[in-house]
Amino acid sequence: MRNIITAALVSITAISFSQSNQVQNASNYLRNKEFDKAKIAADAAAVHETTINNPKLWKYRGQIYQEIYFSKDAAIRALDIEAEEKALDSYIKCLKNDKDNFYKEEEGGVKGLIVQATAAVSNKANAYKINKEYEKALYCYDLLEQALPYDFDQGMKRANITKEKLMYYKFDTYKYAANKEKTKEYADKLIASKYKEPRVYTDMVKLALIDRDTTKALEYIGKGKLMFEDNMELVNSEINIYLARNKTDELKTKLNDAINLAPDNEVLHAILANLYQKTNEKEKAEQEYLKALEIKPDYEIANYNLGVMYFNSGNEWNEKLGSLPPKETAKAKEYEAKANEYFKKAVVNFEKSYEVTPDKATKQQLRKLFLRLGETEKADKYK
Repeated sequence: MRNIITAALVSITAISFSQSNQVQNASNYLRNKEFDKAKIAADAAAVHETTINNPKLWKYRGQIYQEIYFSKDAAIRALDIEAEEKALDSYIKCLKNDKDNFYKEEEGGVKGLIVQATAAVSNKANAYKINKEYEKALYCYDLLEQALPYDFDQGMKRANITKEKLMYYKFDTYKYAANKEKTKEYADKLIASKYKEPRVYTDMVKLALIDRDTTKALEYIGKGKLMFEDNMELVNSEINIYLARNKTDELKTKLNDAINLAPDNEVLHAILANLYQKTNEKEKAEQEYLKALEIKPDYEIANYNLGVMYFNSGNEWNEKLGSLPPKETAKAKEYEAKANEYFKKAVVNFEKSYEVTPDKATKQQLRKLFLRLGETEKADKYK
């Protein structure tokens, strides 16, 4: 019985010694630049219970994989297409198992190598995302997050690899992967941490609108505007929602607030003008259209809509003219002059609109107006 126990102990000791040899072999092969053999030795020791917690092993393994992905030799790089991730994972495990703080304090050692590895993995994550390999990108971000406690010299921080930034990258990746649940989870985390990136809010507004949840969209807009009050994408989204809901009074307030933030935005002035036009506030509508055209004289929509407004006003005076008794000659002349005044204004704006967009409807409208005003030569231009 004693012989059996002794034999077993000898066997265990031999296995332990064998795995320790693998660690030394990995080091020797690394030094001799035999990276294929070094990789095999390090990987074997990395899964064995006697060496799995050995920080020295993980340092060697990290260096081996770092040499592989840094190599200019395509054959060496082909030894492992995930060398960047494996190098960083190894350095993390080295420092995690470094109970005596030897590698944490070693000058020019793992604490410097890990920063190089994080830069490589960060680049790899971006490449994965571009190639739509979202699971691999997310694994890289997880590794980078695990490395954060070991950023002793602030190298990761200087490279803008922070907890909040990684959270944002995960949010962005889940969004592109069409994982709505995870996208929302990370968006809420970023909002709670007051992360200063407007895309968190604008992207969540878009997702809410895809789901036709305008209430949720307005919630994200409200939170976003607390941090980015002058973000026009948030402002425009809010305006569109109020337009769709036909909330004219609220929308007028929102538009005026938006114009205060962006007084030179011709689109906002035109939208507000159109809203005033719908609520029959003609003077205010005209004022806003003219402001839009002052900013952008060839703004086709503003020119066309203002032309329509003038044309309708001219028709109103025409209708009044038609309802007058034959004896009211003085009023008839006054009403006709008023109608023609608006028709002439309409012509100016319709012509500017036609210069930008020469469509058939505007062409016909111009011909009718010139004929109405007795200007046949000009009317002939629009036959």
